[in-house]
Amino acid sequence: MENQREWTLGAHALRFEPPDILWVEFRGAVSLEEAHRLVELYRELSRPRPFFLVSDLREAAVLDQEVRRYFSENTEPEWILAVIYIGARLAHKAVARGLLLAAYLTGRADASAMSKVHFVSTNDQARELLARLREVHGGKAT
Repeated sequence: MENQREWTLGAHALRFEPPDILWVEFRGAVSLEEAHRLVELYRELSRPRPFFLVSDLREAAVLDQEVRRYFSENTEPEWILAVIYIGARLAHKAVARGLLLAAYLTGRADASAMSKVHFVSTNDQARELLARLREVHGGKAT
């Protein structure tokens, strides 16, 4: 059985909750160096199986263009079962949808990838949504 794991990248806190949920609390901007490490971590965590990514954006800055491009070019949609954004502002939502659209337009994702992104306001709503998504993906809620 996997254990819970935690990381700190700059001001950002990450926690892997077995078997398949990565909670990320973004605070401020994500640097290009932090983006490199995040992509490495996403790749590593997806090796045994895809995971759910829950990103708390309440204290996050919007990704700058270079970081958006890096994520777009270096992440694979199949690594992640679904993404749940907590507290996303309009700009965050536009960036999230834009990254998926870019993946679709470049052939790296199919049209169903757009249905993998969800927006909620609170951690409790994220947990409720995770339970529903887990049912869709054939497992029991944690």
